[in-house]
Amino acid sequence: MELPYVTVVIPCWNEARFVDAFLDSVKAQTYPPERMEILLVDAMSDDGTRAIVRDHALREPNIRLLDNPGRSRPAALNRGIAEARGDVIVRLDVHAEYEPDYLLKCVHGLLQNPEADNVGGVRRPLPRDDTALGRAIAVAGTDMFGAGGARYRTGTGGPQWVDTVFGGCYRRAVFERVGVFHEDLDRAQDREFNHRLRASGGKILLLPDISSTYYARSDFREFCAWTFEAGYWPFRASRSVGRWIGSFRNLVPVGFVVALGVAAAASPRSRHARRAAAGIAGLYGAAALASAGRLARRHRDPALLVTLPIVFVTTHVLYGIGSICGALDPAARRG
Repeated sequence: MELPYVTVVIPCWNEARFVDAFLDSVKAQTYPPERMEILLVDAMSDDGTRAIVRDHALREPNIRLLDNPGRSRPAALNRGIAEARGDVIVRLDVHAEYEPDYLLKCVHGLLQNPEADNVGGVRRPLPRDDTALGRAIAVAGTDMFGAGGARYRTGTGGPQWVDTVFGGCYRRAVFERVGVFHEDLDRAQDREFNHRLRASGGKILLLPDISSTYYARSDFREFCAWTFEAGYWPFRASRSVGRWIGSFRNLVPVGFVVALGVAAAASPRSRHARRAAAGIAGLYGAAALASAGRLARRHRDPALLVTLPIVFVTTHVLYGIGSICGALDPAARRG
């Protein structure tokens, strides 16, 4: 049976550091090149990214550079979908590299599971910079204590129906049935789309033998900004579209921040509040240290004993604060 024609859509902006190796990993795919096209939708990069992509396109006729003057990621995805010739549309991220059989496994996953509308795999993070903090940020993203229960982060022992996946391999008919990505959402547009997909009766399948390597942020300021936005956007997006698109794991950091904040605020006037604040902090600290010890042993990296608790508390506090800001932001009100 002939394999379906695949369109790979890649949003991009100022990725000169990563795009060359990324395109090499895409070109090394075992999927037949005559049955695929690669659309890199660029938000008018000014760091040399476009020159690198054009150089690849000169050597590979199935690579095309498309302009995204609006610069938003959902606008890039929608431009790629509009230009796509494929019956299957795969979203890839420039900050990742993919096993040579990644596309083939994704497509086989769709073909072998006709009830699935979107198929994805497990994301393995590596630090962009090999520092103690960079390694801790990457490792924290694979652990349930640090990253919640998203299976594309923590992994799974077998195929599993999930609420979202990293990237995604979609049947083209999904976009004709459900619509495209919400362009008012700077982030969480994939979460919103997958929620809409599932609400329409669609299914999302995680296959653990599909894997990719993602280069996690290593700069602490950049990580903090990213974490705040990661908490902000599920709540902001939910208010913008008028329905809850998150899951229980999004609520846990909010509960932690609110409980600790209320107890700390009441502590000067209440002995019970002081005990509650101390208890919350103590239990959290014990859990963070236990998780750090377990992960340090697993990765044989003693530095994680020091850096992981810092990453854990930064993640949970900033994510929780970001979530509260997203829930209260008046700009999120539906027009």
